Amino acid sequence: MKDITFGSVHIGANAPCIIIAEIGVDHMGDMQKARRMIDAAKAAGADVAKFQIHIPYAEMALGHEKLLFHGGSLEDVFKRSHVTAAQHKELEEYCRGVGIQYLCTPFCPAAVDVLNTAVGVDAFKTGSGELTNLPQHRRIAKISARTGKPALVSTGMCTLEEIGDTLAVYREEGALENVVLMVCTSEYPLEKYDDISLGLIPRLRDLYGVWVGYSDHSKDSRIAAAAVALGAKVIEKHLTLAYGEGGCDDAVALTPDAFADAVVGIRRVESALGSEKAVRAEEEKTREWAFHSVVTNDMLAEGDAVTFDNVRPARPGTGIPAKYLDKKYSAALLGRRVKWALPKNHVLQWEDLW
Repeated sequence: MKDITFGSVHIGANAPCIIIAEIGVDHMGDMQKARRMIDAAKAAGADVAKFQIHIPYAEMALGHEKLLFHGGSLEDVFKRSHVTAAQHKELEEYCRGVGIQYLCTPFCPAAVDVLNTAVGVDAFKTGSGELTNLPQHRRIAKISARTGKPALVSTGMCTLEEIGDTLAVYREEGALENVVLMVCTSEYPLEKYDDISLGLIPRLRDLYGVWVGYSDHSKDSRIAAAAVALGAKVIEKHLTLAYGEGGCDDAVALTPDAFADAVVGIRRVESALGSEKAVRAEEEKTREWAFHSVVTNDMLAEGDAVTFDNVRPARPGTGIPAKYLDKKYSAALLGRRVKWALPKNHVLQWEDLW
């Protein structure tokens, strides 16, 4: 799989996991609050601040705008959270100014075009509800093939066959190498641990040959850290400034302090994932007392030969290693004579022997 770069973000085998703060529409149309949420995401350690762009009458069939959404209606959410394309451009510029990557989810092909042209996004992030909207994915795939802009594709509430259909579109358009699949369970909030299925992270990576991330709808920061341990290269978690401020994602969002704690956990897990086996500098002192050496059982006179009877393995590990009392190595030690008298419990050194 090739590395993927967009804006300030880099996804690759040797790159740190990318952490997305999902702001969505929790700003509820308040641009000042949106900027505060960007600042909070940056301070919490997120790499990306992600929004949503809705064009209600392009993404919804007329007469169905009152579909329930997190206890309210989509129509109400759209009205209260509306942000224009020009305002999204302002948010993109603000993100750039504070040093965090802007990302946005479109919910119809028309929104894809707005993001690509009016906002000038570096990448696309699609929601799970759009997974089977193949016309929208083909629109993104064509842009991706032409520009290299990647697509982060969430996979909640779908089947493997449906994921395969969507990826086939990107393959046909020559953009499959620009796709990142996001393992996701579309439960709000996600409280049933059996439904999380983190094992899909390596499974989807191996099955489709693309980078895989995890979009987390739980409030348990340990799950995201576990996803990283399983190979997730992108983590997405919802962010709220405070509960009860009128946002629609409180059930799945973390406050800035909790988000920052989740970031710390993710980064610690990343640091712990190395596969090199070596004696660490911090282990040396412990190794000295914890390992075993060849130690005399009794006082030895000058010229005495070393035998299994007059030495034993014992701590500390500062002398001839105890492995020389095993038959695999003992020929190098047994029968050699001591150069001088040695007391009982002497930690034998090679220089003690002829």
